[in-house]
Amino acid sequence: MARHHRSVGRPRRGSATPTVSSPPITVTIDAISAGGTGRATADVNGTQRTLDVPYVLAGEMVEARVTRPRGERFDTELVRILTPAAERQQPACRHFAVCGGCALQHWPDPAYAAWKAEAPAIALRYRDVAAAQIAPMMRTAPATRRRADFTLKHTTDGAIVGFARRASHAIVDLAHCPVLMPALVALVPPLRALIADVLPRGTSAEAVVNWTDTGADVLLVPADRLPLDLDRRMTLAAFAEATDAARVSWGSRRTSEPVVTRRAPRLRLGQVDVEPSPGAFLQASVPSEAALQACVRTWLGSARRVVDLYGGVGTLSLGLVPQRRVTLVEGDRAAVAAVDAALRKAALTGIAEAQVRDLARDPMPAEDLNAYDAAIFDPPRAGAAAQSAELARSHVPTVIAVSCDPVSFARDARILVDGGYRLEQLMPVDQFLWSAHVELAAVFRR
Repeated sequence: MARHHRSVGRPRRGSATPTVSSPPITVTIDAISAGGTGRATADVNGTQRTLDVPYVLAGEMVEARVTRPRGERFDTELVRILTPAAERQQPACRHFAVCGGCALQHWPDPAYAAWKAEAPAIALRYRDVAAAQIAPMMRTAPATRRRADFTLKHTTDGAIVGFARRASHAIVDLAHCPVLMPALVALVPPLRALIADVLPRGTSAEAVVNWTDTGADVLLVPADRLPLDLDRRMTLAAFAEATDAARVSWGSRRTSEPVVTRRAPRLRLGQVDVEPSPGAFLQASVPSEAALQACVRTWLGSARRVVDLYGGVGTLSLGLVPQRRVTLVEGDRAAVAAVDAALRKAALTGIAEAQVRDLARDPMPAEDLNAYDAAIFDPPRAGAAAQSAELARSHVPTVIAVSCDPVSFARDARILVDGGYRLEQLMPVDQFLWSAHVELAAVFRR
């Protein structure tokens, strides 16, 4: 389970300055793209071009301004809606259409859900693959997101805590968020108060927050190298006490120092308690995590020996121990160390093990995979082409895939099908509420 989902609020790469300057043009939205933007056609510099227009619905007439080319299409910014669709609804958040975190709050829920549930099947059709059965989409409720990347800025006008604007590094100062758990939203005012004491004016940082079973795990990542001196340590300790945070750390995602641990952050996975490293990747919400785990347990059937590829901190596999023997394989050394420590503490090292391996560069070969009754893989957004090729060469009876990108999943599914697997069942998961991103779980059998 590698780091494959962009946390809420993390700034996108790329310039906020338009590369194409043009007056607004009037267009009618033909359809909604897989990315959640409206598609329209217009004359741009004498040539008919496809435009991507955010925050619109099919059939609406709008004014949009072309900002920059993106391949054969052009990105635009919405200027105003001239003829709104009858089904357009009031967004749930006052920051909608400014904050880059949500793109689809203006859609009525039935249409939004139907569009999102169809995304995996559409991607599979491009690869000429079909699932024998598609289960109803698992839906995540508002106010359940348990992880976020807040951006902190100490400006000349004061402190800002929030999320990136769409296609920009500018930050929306957060007033509320209907996606996040209330406990995470409650951290925003204390983080805002913290800024003046830990960040020099004109600098910024990320606050990577995970809500674990024992409370908030906060990692502060300054954009510039700043010393962790006594004053900062005391300020961070006071912040942890005031917010009842489980742990507060300082540094980077790769090398961080816990400043204060009031109680160890823990994730309970079956009989195993894992203490994740600061800033570790977690599934976005507990309900969606439980749904994915339930799929894995059901689809494994009687399989006894299981390999968990891209296994992260063991979210999908540690709950299977000790009833099944598990080998977890993950490229992140910190995640493997956390799993290994948890297994040792639970006295389960004879039944489960964790291995460090970069599966994109060095996939587990088919000859090794043949020792297992089932394989689970949960790769980054780019998918697992190399590992899928080895699975396709193997004799593993059951392969369970979890993916956050239907397009890369469809490519990997084609590889598996060409290798003799059948896509038996697929379940879409709306883990990233009001965004275009859709998660899925699927099972392949020989």
